[in-house]
Amino acid sequence: MKVTKKHYVLISIAALITIAAFVLPFHAVDNSLTKEDRRYIPLYLSAIVPLPDNPSYSDELAYITSVQRSVQHIAPRNKGLPFGQKREPKELYTARTGWCYDRSRVIEKTLRFSGFETRHVAIYSTEETGAAIISLVTPGVVSHAVTEVLTHNGWLIVDSNAPWVSIDNNKQPLSIDMIQRSIDNAVPIEWDKVPPTNIYTKPFTFVFGLYSRHGHFYPPYNFIPDINYGEFFQNFM
Repeated sequence: MKVTKKHYVLISIAALITIAAFVLPFHAVDNSLTKEDRRYIPLYLSAIVPLPDNPSYSDELAYITSVQRSVQHIAPRNKGLPFGQKREPKELYTARTGWCYDRSRVIEKTLRFSGFETRHVAIYSTEETGAAIISLVTPGVVSHAVTEVLTHNGWLIVDSNAPWVSIDNNKQPLSIDMIQRSIDNAVPIEWDKVPPTNIYTKPFTFVFGLYSRHGHFYPPYNFIPDINYGEFFQNFM
């Protein structure tokens, strides 16, 4: 059989898919709770009133904000953990310092330990670049790492650096998608509390499941971006 240019393209695509199938899982961010996590997460919850058996949305909101404040209280200093090392509940608790990408990781694990569904959100400003793809590949663009948690009333953003959650003046949750669409459509949100940073109020793009673009936050600590693919695929749903 004569091998045509089309065959070469198909073979190349198949080879890339095969390589990705073997390489990417090795680099995927693991969101499971380890034995070490289960020893340290209760330290973040020690002063928090447990959720009732059948929590209301108000119960959930109070609990989520308590977890947020506990993590921020335990690691109040704004200095990120070094690249190329673990950044889990134990490390944040021991270092007593972290940045948005460190605190959001611990908030997410603590909320999942408590029975919530969460997803990691990487936010990138597009105010200067004017395009999502340019912001995603531009080093130094204004960015933020936060948590989205599913409540009875919908997805809620939990900020990692400030004691702020995305609720309107009726205490209802606003997802990152809803916030972005309000900006794109120039429809102002009547916030319960003004966002702590204008990344929430100016044009931005966001990616679920992207923990870093540089690959040095989670093993094996190389140039391949840190991604949890279960969360990442939610970008296409």
